[in-house]
Amino acid sequence: MNRLDYSTLFIARFTLEAATALSISTGNPDGVFDTALVRDANGLPALPGSSLAGVLRHLWIETHGDDESAANDLFGYQQGKKGEASRLQVSWGALLDSDGQPAEGLITDPQRLEDDLYKAVLDQQDTPVYRDRVRLTHRGAAADKAKFDRAILPAGHRFAAELKLWADSPEAGQADWDALLRLLRHPAFRLGGNTRAGLGKMRLIELHQGCFDLGKPEQRQQYTQLGRGLADTQTLEKTDIAPPSASDWLSGQLNLTAQGPWRIGQGTETLRGDNGDKPADLLPKTEECIVWKNGKGQRQLKMPLVPASSIKGALAHRIAFHYRRHAGLWNTEAATLDNQRPEALHPLLGWIKDSSDGIETGRAGALILDDISITLDKTQVIHLMHNAIDRFTGGVRNRMLFDEESLLGGQLTIPIALKKSALDNTAPEVRQAFADALDDLCQGRLAIGSKTSVGNGFFTGQLTGPLADWLNQTNNTEKEAA
Repeated sequence: MNRLDYSTLFIARFTLEAATALSISTGNPDGVFDTALVRDANGLPALPGSSLAGVLRHLWIETHGDDESAANDLFGYQQGKKGEASRLQVSWGALLDSDGQPAEGLITDPQRLEDDLYKAVLDQQDTPVYRDRVRLTHRGAAADKAKFDRAILPAGHRFAAELKLWADSPEAGQADWDALLRLLRHPAFRLGGNTRAGLGKMRLIELHQGCFDLGKPEQRQQYTQLGRGLADTQTLEKTDIAPPSASDWLSGQLNLTAQGPWRIGQGTETLRGDNGDKPADLLPKTEECIVWKNGKGQRQLKMPLVPASSIKGALAHRIAFHYRRHAGLWNTEAATLDNQRPEALHPLLGWIKDSSDGIETGRAGALILDDISITLDKTQVIHLMHNAIDRFTGGVRNRMLFDEESLLGGQLTIPIALKKSALDNTAPEVRQAFADALDDLCQGRLAIGSKTSVGNGFFTGQLTGPLADWLNQTNNTEKEAA
């Protein structure tokens, strides 16, 4: 059937929330920072329709057995001179203001842009919120030429978007439509960059949908009563969407309790309040987020942040250590230890490499951890003084006194997910190394954050959820077989 002959239209208008910080980049630096966020004509961050469509297509193929033909029928394709248009239409995601109204089109009312949430993100064009990143070598030090930053949109911001699917009849399109909407609740539904390092997790807040057979006059009339705005839902039905029924992803939670002082990252604002004193030289990393109550969004400033990259980086190094231990890859005179991650860990942790023609190739890893923000109700802020000692005289070195603000105690609940099929063809040592690294973290043998060499950053706890059950069952089965 010619696609122009489709007469049935499925439509959904929905709200997505950035559960973790979001970084959809233009791909170009802005002259100061390495990345800049995609923004609309108003200067407000937005979700490109191509980003939404690309992620949905990838998840569709993943959940439908890598069937490219089914994806081509739904999302369209272009192969040389052959191709078909997509049956799916995806809008851009428009940023919501503090009253939950989307920014559609060019906003000509200057008062609208004075909204608290809009004004904050407009100010961030000149002073962006960003994450400092650095790649570490196997020696635990910064790798040469591996320091970079990434502009982000703070967690909690919401977007309104729309999906439309054309079909030749309601019965023929219903199954595809239901499966498509469930992808919005898929564990791997993440947008933008650094999604394996804690960014880009999207949460479906609300969805209204409808189906219109435009070949019938009464339904055509009903469709004409639906406004064009993303917030217009007069003839649509509010629907609760369930996650995909057969997901290959296993979820879990790392429940950690701090055993002493800890500090992750370098912040710019003190947590002790504005008492007129000079801020400490070393501060915990903080970041604002948006909190929604009764449909109103409010900025919540100076929330202590635990970036997923800080935990995943430590785990990656420990996983590599345990893998080499299990695989018998010892650092002997005949085989010196290099700073490259073992290739056997690529399915778990992902990889990027430069090909001979200069095009970077690689694949995202199967392990995802999420950023979290914490409150100070169960955590103390402590102030520590430090000085450097002269190794020859034993006295204090001149002008080497500095202070540090750290956190004491507290609990972290970190979501973690694993695509188990990615490890189907890997050696048993990979899964054993992964389980051992998690056990080291939970048993206080692996520290995270700064000043770990002087006892900071140690936690105890446990991994819970389906991921923990799968790891225990898999490793026990492999041990019995051995």
